[in-house]
Amino acid sequence: MKRINLYILLLALTGTFASCKKFLDEKPDKRLKIPTTVEDYQALLDGSFDMNLSTATSGILSADDYYQTDADFNGLDIYTRNLYTWETNSIADNAPNDWSSSYGQVYNTNIALEGLDKIAKTGVNGAKWDNVKGSALFYRGRVFLEAATLWAKAYDNATASTDLGIPLKMTSNFDEKTTRASVKETYDRILLDLKTAANLLPVNAINNMRPSKAAAYAYLSRAYLSMRDYPNAGKYADSALLINNTLLDYQTIGMMYLYKNPEVVMVFTTMFGRVDFKIPEDFYNSYASNDNRKSLFFDFNRDGSIYYSNTEDYTSYFTGIANDELYLTRAECFARAGNTSDAMKDLNTLLKKRISRFVDLTAADANAALRLILTERRKELLMRGTRWMDLKRLNKEPEFKVTLKRVAAGKTYELLPDDAKYALPIPSKIVSLAGIPQNPR
Repeated sequence: MKRINLYILLLALTGTFASCKKFLDEKPDKRLKIPTTVEDYQALLDGSFDMNLSTATSGILSADDYYQTDADFNGLDIYTRNLYTWETNSIADNAPNDWSSSYGQVYNTNIALEGLDKIAKTGVNGAKWDNVKGSALFYRGRVFLEAATLWAKAYDNATASTDLGIPLKMTSNFDEKTTRASVKETYDRILLDLKTAANLLPVNAINNMRPSKAAAYAYLSRAYLSMRDYPNAGKYADSALLINNTLLDYQTIGMMYLYKNPEVVMVFTTMFGRVDFKIPEDFYNSYASNDNRKSLFFDFNRDGSIYYSNTEDYTSYFTGIANDELYLTRAECFARAGNTSDAMKDLNTLLKKRISRFVDLTAADANAALRLILTERRKELLMRGTRWMDLKRLNKEPEFKVTLKRVAAGKTYELLPDDAKYALPIPSKIVSLAGIPQNPR
């Protein structure tokens, strides 16, 4: 039992990656074979149902972007209710779940990297070889970042070397013992994977479902922001925006179609079951009447409650990365560096594309600019999977600490700033079979 590791458990429990396993292990037709070419590994990474699936679901359900009525709450499954109220056992043991999706993607990336090591890079296959390796490293770094956001503590320079991070599966070896790296080791690996990927990937991909240099820079910016390393977060946001700084004008669109959206750097989506994401009325009212996000992001239920509607099919939610986030990140980093002018320039550049008859905002100083930027960050990135990360990092700063409160089925629940519960519980079956420590509650 001590040698049972995550991959064995994941492949046994999940149906999500069954097609990958079949592709790797079975040969029902002589024309099908185990992947051996650069093109084979590219096809493995192009499996968008697996590789472009975000694992931010648990963070979205745990964050404060929405609320549930008692009737809504009672209709949820036990795991979603536990995420909503920050309880123990909030992630289902049986896949698919965020854990199985995360480490299923890691498995695919390691298969591709190991296979590529056996193929010589030549003048003929060089560009394709680089794209596969860069893509695999990008996907692994990105999913490690998302996993760390869910199952590790917020990055703190004082404790990162001892705080528990996530398992860093670097091979596809089923017999490799599973351990949890420290938070510092986790982020060191994330940064290394993404930086190496950036050096290998093309400036722009053939579509926004594939990794690119711009996407690697964008996720490096998000990783550094999560670490509260604001100089580097701003640096990589700027690098991504130098490649593409397009912003859509919300006065001229009726729906944001992800795959044709020039503002989207890379598409990742997450899917929910039966969850009605009701938006607090005071938050809805924080958007001005001439703010086009008000009509694009929201709609009304028959009972007058407000729900989030900015999705193409009402089940799939965009949780990838786009230029609006990069403008907000760069603006925040300018403000934190005391550069009020450039911070407000970036913020106003974004808001001009969101608000009709917009008049530039002003700030008396960098601290006032920072507060404006963080307010607009929450409004712009609503339900995008970044709020849980932002809560964790901002709770490390006394002026931005917040206590979350929810009332469900007659009981009040609170999540205090920097609470241990911000590191979500690992599925109990993983803890038992893989022999890794559980996050405290």
